[in-house]
Amino acid sequence: MTPYVYRARVRWADQDPQGHVNNVAYLDYMQEARVDWILNGPHASMLSEGVLVVSHQIEYLAQSMFGADPIMIRLWVTDLGGARFAVAYDIYQGETHVARAKTVLATYDVAGQRLRRLEDEERAWLREFLGEPMDFRPLPQPAVDWVSGFGYEHPLRVRWSELDPYDHVNNVSYLTYLQEATIAMMEEPRRDLPWGRPGDARTWVVAAQDMTYKLPMTYQIEPYLGEVVILRVGSTSVTFELRIRDQHVDVTYAVGHLVLVHADAHGTPVPLPAILRERLRPLTLIA
Repeated sequence: MTPYVYRARVRWADQDPQGHVNNVAYLDYMQEARVDWILNGPHASMLSEGVLVVSHQIEYLAQSMFGADPIMIRLWVTDLGGARFAVAYDIYQGETHVARAKTVLATYDVAGQRLRRLEDEERAWLREFLGEPMDFRPLPQPAVDWVSGFGYEHPLRVRWSELDPYDHVNNVSYLTYLQEATIAMMEEPRRDLPWGRPGDARTWVVAAQDMTYKLPMTYQIEPYLGEVVILRVGSTSVTFELRIRDQHVDVTYAVGHLVLVHADAHGTPVPLPAILRERLRPLTLIA
């Protein structure tokens, strides 16, 4: 099996105030690589007929920068089912392995608004890229089930530009929502503490995240609701869970997790301040 190779240029807008490529931009690179791979294969019509993202997992191994080498992505298939398949990615900048990720996808009938089985020809093509599985360290899961109203609530407004050709909110935007809700939740606990602006002695870096998509989100004027809880406070990291919900109907559109590491200016993990641990306690889900 030879993986498909795609090169993505780092854009100026991919950087965040910490001076490196923002974690959400990697999902954009993965999407670019995946679309390019399908478009250059014999079944480009899969895109117009419908391919939905079921889930993402990603681990960040090193920082990537603007103005350096392009992002190089090696892509292959790890799992092949009746209507689903999984794609793995090794992501490099130059010789540096910056991230590894996996996406589970499902073939979809856009016109009928339902999943469809892979056709024999599509399956045969995907099998050409079938390679080694990619495993991830499991992220912490809730010790107890939590109900709406327990977590920190943050409104999530969908922009028209976030819709894709399927008239759904594009999968990458959900990771932006996770980022926005987490930052908003941490605003009060980290008050008067350095948190990553240029020149600060302490910063925060994303070590891993995932997202599971349950129902497509569509455009609406009224914001959706993001609810965030802290699942675990470690010695140097904090793990969050986000649920994206409707404010009026008992519907969950997606569930995501994010591991945020407290680090020095060089990215080396350092212990959380005692005052921050104390402030996070009321926001932490405890069995």
